[in-house]
Amino acid sequence: MKKIYLTLLLCLLFIGISHAQRENITSYIQNNLSTLKLTADDATNFRILSSTSLTNKEFTVYYLQQEFNGYPIAQKIATVLMHEDEVKSFKHNFVNDAASKISAQTPSLSPVMAANYAISNLGLSGDNSIQIVDYLTKKDINKAHLLSSNLEAPLKIAENTDLDYILSYEIVVKTKDHWWVTQVNANTGKIESKFDAVISCNFDTRVDDSKPMDHKTHSHRFSGNNKTESVANIEKFTAEFFKSESATAFMPPLTAVNATYNAYPLKVETPNHGARTSIANPWEVTPSAGGVVPSPFGWHDFEESTNTYVQTTKTLGNNVEAYEDVADNNAPGKWANASVDGTSGDLTFDFPIDLNLFPDAYQDAAIVNLFVWNNYMHDYAYAYGFDETSGNFQQEDYDRFDNVDGAVVNDWDGDEVNAEAQDGSGLNNANMSTLVDGFEPRMQMFLWGASPFGEFFEVIEPTDENSFLGAYYSTRFPFVPIPRETDAPVEAQLVLVQDDGLPYTAQEDGGTPGPSPNLSDGCTGTGTSPETQTLVNAADLAGNIAVVRRGTCTFVKKITLAQNSGAIGVVLVNNDSANPDDPVNGGGEEYVPLTIPAISLSFNAGEALIERIGDADGDGTLESAGEVLTGKLIDRGPESNLINRDGDLDQGIIAHEYAHGISNRLVGGRKVVGCLIGAGAAKEEQMGEGWSDFFGLITTHNMALNPNSTDPRGIGTYVQFQTTDGPGIRPAPYSTDFAINDYTYGDIADPALTVPHGVGFVWSTMLWDLYWAFVDEYGYDPDIYYGSGGNNMVMQLVMDGMKLIPCAEVGFVEGRDSIIAADAAINGGANECLIRQVFATRGVGALAVQGSADSRSDQIENFDLDGGTFLNNCSEVLSTNDFDRSTFVVYPNPSNSSIFISSAKNFGVVEANIYDLNGRALLTTDINLNGTPSIDISNLSNGVYILNIKTGDDEVSSHRIIKN
Repeated sequence: MKKIYLTLLLCLLFIGISHAQRENITSYIQNNLSTLKLTADDATNFRILSSTSLTNKEFTVYYLQQEFNGYPIAQKIATVLMHEDEVKSFKHNFVNDAASKISAQTPSLSPVMAANYAISNLGLSGDNSIQIVDYLTKKDINKAHLLSSNLEAPLKIAENTDLDYILSYEIVVKTKDHWWVTQVNANTGKIESKFDAVISCNFDTRVDDSKPMDHKTHSHRFSGNNKTESVANIEKFTAEFFKSESATAFMPPLTAVNATYNAYPLKVETPNHGARTSIANPWEVTPSAGGVVPSPFGWHDFEESTNTYVQTTKTLGNNVEAYEDVADNNAPGKWANASVDGTSGDLTFDFPIDLNLFPDAYQDAAIVNLFVWNNYMHDYAYAYGFDETSGNFQQEDYDRFDNVDGAVVNDWDGDEVNAEAQDGSGLNNANMSTLVDGFEPRMQMFLWGASPFGEFFEVIEPTDENSFLGAYYSTRFPFVPIPRETDAPVEAQLVLVQDDGLPYTAQEDGGTPGPSPNLSDGCTGTGTSPETQTLVNAADLAGNIAVVRRGTCTFVKKITLAQNSGAIGVVLVNNDSANPDDPVNGGGEEYVPLTIPAISLSFNAGEALIERIGDADGDGTLESAGEVLTGKLIDRGPESNLINRDGDLDQGIIAHEYAHGISNRLVGGRKVVGCLIGAGAAKEEQMGEGWSDFFGLITTHNMALNPNSTDPRGIGTYVQFQTTDGPGIRPAPYSTDFAINDYTYGDIADPALTVPHGVGFVWSTMLWDLYWAFVDEYGYDPDIYYGSGGNNMVMQLVMDGMKLIPCAEVGFVEGRDSIIAADAAINGGANECLIRQVFATRGVGALAVQGSADSRSDQIENFDLDGGTFLNNCSEVLSTNDFDRSTFVVYPNPSNSSIFISSAKNFGVVEANIYDLNGRALLTTDINLNGTPSIDISNLSNGVYILNIKTGDDEVSSHRIIKN
């Protein structure tokens, strides 16, 4: 009875604490109604969903749910930072004067009726595999069994596109590829709002329009209850308390078993970056004073059945269950089993890897590596505050949960990661699925297609067009193999696709919604079902090779429409004019089986072909009949190039995926789903992909290999068959050098950067700059768990910043401000100016404006360090020792017109000189550093130059600038 009795005491204790803090929060709202734009009635209509502490335990973050007549108002959340009993920050998206905007309503439909309406209105009536989530049992009910079920679903007040507030049932409709969280009008059955809980995370190469990967969830349970949580807590607990005859003891009666793993250690990103090593008892870490060991019983303790705790001998433990799922059953095909010492019981996980073989030959080694890295991520994130109270991933909480706020007793238990190695549901991808605390997340790691680079396309006719004949450098998509010489050939006339030119909605198959740039991007077609749509010129495409321009929609969408139109192959032309000789590479999730091969050509090569077949002005319409060109898709490369690579061996990708779970649990608190997804809104500026890339970078950073901030770091170089210094899968490598990565805040509005991957890339660029600014300031500590270096400090700020960023406004300015607030709580604000300096360099300066988080194009970029009125003298705080490192920032760099100089000190008027690399002075001018002066370099030829800034102290700061 010990655990249950303790839980009861904690429940009662929390109710008391929660009531006291509710009064403090209510008082704060009432005293700040004008500032918060709320009414006195609003001040009392909320409930505390959850809370967690920052690293400085004196600071607590509370997450509030707005209510009306006892019903939660969907997606209306407040994030409140308190120090002791004082509210330090209150950020919200509550409905102002809710009582005047929302009318009293009662439901006339039952949950079953609402579910049937949802299925019909989503156009899914013909899909017999549809499942509906039952909020009472937290299991799925098949569509065929709905009428005979006792389906329960919560009633919420939903805001629709007309800005009306409607009493609605929250109905979760699960298809194979989507989890539609819908708000269904409780009286008419209309879907008032919806979002897809399948969080996409695409790994594509230097492009951003391939289909996002599929974040399907493993658990069939959702957290929901129509009653207030405190009432539900007591009712549920009382029933279970008095029924229970066999309560478990609080701690597993276990001791950690010794275990050794042959795997890639921390700071080794891929097999190209370093070798596997024998890692013994890696959970043995020394926490900071007052801290606890993240995994106190090792990595193999597991509650096998009720009250039965064991130390397993396979890749199964309290933090993660890792197994192969080649058959795509979403269940273990097999675990990797240890060799057990007959005397000591010690475990050894040592399996060979031969990377010259297909990945199924080293499946056990891949499972072990996936198990090790999920545990690494658990322990690493725990060290920085992703613990039980914050909603981390553990089967057993070890009674370290100190925030009893769930709707069901121990709703925070039972959610270790299900990590599926070599998953059979896709290629060239990976995914992580996360619901609210207490529900098992799932990570799926895929194989990556054969080397995508080669010459897979040839122009073979007409023979008199010698300049166009021959093989073209290209990349292949992984869905269907390119024919070998012994296979049936794929050769036919090249035909430019024609779509209907309508805007792309992207609701069913990913991509970035928006207008069609021209008629040959192949994104929209005739027909209502995405599975059967065809292109306008389907008759011309039948039996031929479709030529389609990259842009707007996913690769899968383009190939599918061409296939549906009868094409036998696809040539996709890259639209990246900045890298005109590079084809595009990527993958995605098929929503209908693809059966035709597809390749990509570069912008220069592809546009030249398009011009010859009739589109001379590039608008997607054929101005003339054009020439008849015959193309052929063929793979003449060595057979060794056909060997897949395994994402389970790319530690950066594993860390990236795990971090999706971290950000989804931290932003908005552990009891909220949707802060990084949205309901009826695009959430275009959310930074989930950026946080994930940052975790991938920081956990694999090897100071010996990359000692400089300017060293380029690519994400996913191994699975893309690149060298360690390759560009990776983002628009540019991560580097503080603007000559390598010159992306700034304003670039997120560029359609070439999609939502969320391109936007996230820019955010991670800023975090990577921040990482190095702190390493430069405070040094690097090789103990990445509990060290005291700049690398440790910035990780803590990022983690606490995620806890503080408001659910409703997840954007760059709020992200910066949340990190500053975290520094104020942890370090007394000692690093505010350093933080502002970094963000100002990338366009999130003192006067930057975020606009709506739902839009990535309404921001105002600004590079000023100090807005002049409200900062703590940031322009005066840097010492002379900081001169060479932080005094001046020159941007943008490269530039084709003007450069700007931001100074951390007010030097007044100084002299600036620009020299060529031979030392010849080309430009001399005076600039006033009491502001952000600019220098016009438009008259310079393209190339590299040296900018010298001479201050009144006779110190000279030199900067390399690039004119492009």
